[in-house]
Amino acid sequence: MNFALLTYLADCQPKVRFELEKFSLDIEEDIKQLRELGLEIVVDSQNYCLVPSLPLLNPQQISTALFPYSIHYQPIISSTNEWILQNIPSLKKGDLCVAEYQTAGRGRRGRQWLSPFAGQIMFSFYWAFDPKKSIEGLSLVIGLAIAEVLNVQVKWPNDMLFEGRKLGGILVEIANHKNGLMNLVIGVGINVSLPKQTEISQPYAQLSEIDPDIDRQTLFSTLIQHLYTRLERFEKEGINAEFQQAWKNHDAFFNSEVNVITEQRVISGIEQGIDERGYLKVLRGNKIQMFNGGEVSLRKKL
Repeated sequence: MNFALLTYLADCQPKVRFELEKFSLDIEEDIKQLRELGLEIVVDSQNYCLVPSLPLLNPQQISTALFPYSIHYQPIISSTNEWILQNIPSLKKGDLCVAEYQTAGRGRRGRQWLSPFAGQIMFSFYWAFDPKKSIEGLSLVIGLAIAEVLNVQVKWPNDMLFEGRKLGGILVEIANHKNGLMNLVIGVGINVSLPKQTEISQPYAQLSEIDPDIDRQTLFSTLIQHLYTRLERFEKEGINAEFQQAWKNHDAFFNSEVNVITEQRVISGIEQGIDERGYLKVLRGNKIQMFNGGEVSLRKKL
């Protein structure tokens, strides 16, 4: 991918061919490669224009709405999580990196995270905890907070679902930064409006199905504010009874037959929500069996 060329096109203003030649000796080949990644580039005579799926975010408005947190907005970036990891020494808790497109986004277990240009809500932020406190269940807190704002369902441990299809993903990474705290980078990607040719290996949903007039700008600020409120409560109270009930209210698989897939075998039972550690509860016969995150996957039994 020609990163410099893509970055130059990212303001979505038409560029004439001779302006682009400083970035590439073969414009047509580079444009072809960008299109193969799902980016819409319109060519009109000698003008080239990168077309966003939705209006670009306004970083000034976001900064105002989320003050005092600092917002780093970069339309094209390799990875928002990577940017936070590299800049932690200069960040304060709650500072964010927001992008319209990632060239090297990644999801859980190292999977590639695919994205259109300006078709998602895509961000990472820095958070820190007292190292004496347990962070078990943290990813559930993030997933539930997002689901509450979007009024969708959750699938343990942190997937957001709409009509059984995945709406977004979460990636939590521990940062090696020596400041006496547990330092975390939390990345979130939510589908808003994806081009039809977007290649994703599983059934996916997008917010435009729920509300065709969805406003990313307003939604983003609301989402961050509620997410930080949930995280602050988690710091003080953990996975308490209120949280377990809230999870149950949004749990797509509660009281359903499920398969828990481990590296060794598949275990079947009736899903019963979560406990105070965020562990999955599965009823097998007359006994409850517990599962933590790790390398365990959850599927509804067909």
